Amino acid sequence: MFPENNASRVDYTAMTTHSTKRDVQEQIQHAAPFHISIIENGPLEATGLSLIAFGRGAVGMSTLFLGPALLKLANDAVQMTCDNDENDADLNCNGDDQGRVYGMKPSSLLTIIGVVSGLLSTLMLPLFGAIVDHTPHRKKIGQISIAVVTIIKGIEIFVSPATWFAVSIFQVVNFILYNAHSCAIYAYTAEVFYNAKFQEINYISMLVFLIIVMVLSFSFATDEVGTACISQSLAFLVCSCAFGLAWKWFMSPRPALRHVLSDSTLLKSGFQKLFNTFRSLWCRWYALRYFLLSVMLSESATAALSTISTTYMTLVLEMNSNQIGLAFLCVFVAGIPGSKLGYYVGNALNPLTSAKLCLVVFIINTALAAILLKGPDHINSMYIFASIWGVCIGWLHPTHSALYITIIPRGSESEMMGLYLFSGSVLSFLPPFVFTLLNEIGMRMDMGLASLNLFFAGGFAFLSIIGNYNDAVDFALVSQFDEELPQILGIPEEM
Repeated sequence: MFPENNASRVDYTAMTTHSTKRDVQEQIQHAAPFHISIIENGPLEATGLSLIAFGRGAVGMSTLFLGPALLKLANDAVQMTCDNDENDADLNCNGDDQGRVYGMKPSSLLTIIGVVSGLLSTLMLPLFGAIVDHTPHRKKIGQISIAVVTIIKGIEIFVSPATWFAVSIFQVVNFILYNAHSCAIYAYTAEVFYNAKFQEINYISMLVFLIIVMVLSFSFATDEVGTACISQSLAFLVCSCAFGLAWKWFMSPRPALRHVLSDSTLLKSGFQKLFNTFRSLWCRWYALRYFLLSVMLSESATAALSTISTTYMTLVLEMNSNQIGLAFLCVFVAGIPGSKLGYYVGNALNPLTSAKLCLVVFIINTALAAILLKGPDHINSMYIFASIWGVCIGWLHPTHSALYITIIPRGSESEMMGLYLFSGSVLSFLPPFVFTLLNEIGMRMDMGLASLNLFFAGGFAFLSIIGNYNDAVDFALVSQFDEELPQILGIPEEM
């Protein structure tokens, strides 16, 4: 789908032997058949990464519109079965339990997708990272993974009563390959130093995509399935153009950053690297240890919020696709003042205190939402809660990044950033699992929504254990990271 081009055939390894990095970029640019610069005075690959950021925004937002359609179709499948087998007592089609499809409640569909995709992605991420680091196949990983994701977007256009379960399975594949693509993209991003610009483009893409789909859905008066078809069609078009152009003309191959040891394998090296790093952190880096544990819990809850809230809005509040889209629009718009708030609070106090305050707001807002949002009469209130969640998300993510950067050992920023990204996703399956478990045993769905507070509260508790922020910063300034430290230390050394 993304054939090689002249720029891709440039021998990057040979050039780095005899040229500076600027010379390399100039040679790659001359190999391209045309010149487009989205970022002024930036390298060619900055343009490619900008296109990719735009495409990734479409992928993320299209999933939000697909969720309500899958829930509706799963409910319709159960209802059809119940109508056809009214005398079958085993179906449990009366009362709050509206039957099962493929052995599960239809209301558990999105969170089960989240559990399976999160668990498989966690297991696969070290392998993807090892391929990017230890082989010259970084570009191929990016190309192949996003090509399949684009094909899946095309398949999802045809979501219907006959295909909804297959589309649900494709959602798991989509999530895993999207994470593989992320591994390749993060490696390129670390080399060009325009990450803030790429995040801005990604945000604009998501916002524009959301508004276009909502306008089209309103204009054609489509239901959940029709809106999903519109969103997937638009996503397929955007992905085909943005990713195809970026990977064909603007991204170059890279040599292996390091080689696999003779007594190891590619799979083993990925997991061994993570194990060694975590082991060393646990033995000596007290603040980092508890910060990463906090990130594992709080970031997993924020990641699951979209899936769980979509289920809640669809089945409890009975909101349609446009109303759900408006709720997420509130989230995105509120994220802008949220990031500003995080900046000011972090400067006025410190990033550690700012992160703890943000988690307190998260806990209060989520608890009140579970208590107060009980049915269709509370749809307007949902927009207020969504806005507060948006403020918290815009506040928490940059605050976490600022806190992490100030307490990591100097000289190992690149390696530590990979560990941070892994920690943020390693438990992504757990909040959807808790929600699914509560739902399957018959608990009310507001209890499932409130279960997110277990993870926000856990994140707050681990941040509180860190202690004094200035002590953690001072320790990072005078210390160096050493993966072999656990082998020479008899007992853990703490700050």
